[in-house]
Amino acid sequence: MKISDYDCPSCGASYLVAESTSAPAGPSHADCAICGERLASWEEPKLRVYRLEMSAEFKYPRIQPPPSPQ
Repeated sequence: MKISDYDCPSCGASYLVAESTSAPAGPSHADCAICGERLASWEEPKLRVYRLEMSAEFKYPRIQPPPSPQ
């Protein structure tokens, strides 16, 4: 089993993705639980599960680092 992180390209919600190569499955897709946009679609016979970890509204905002002192 392969586990990885994935962010929704539309709303920024964070997902944990579990991919099994031993469990049989067919082509499928996954949609974002927050905004409804398509996260991924696949044709391979792999079982994939997307688990919402954190919606974008609860994430820390990205800030630019301060300039380095000279």
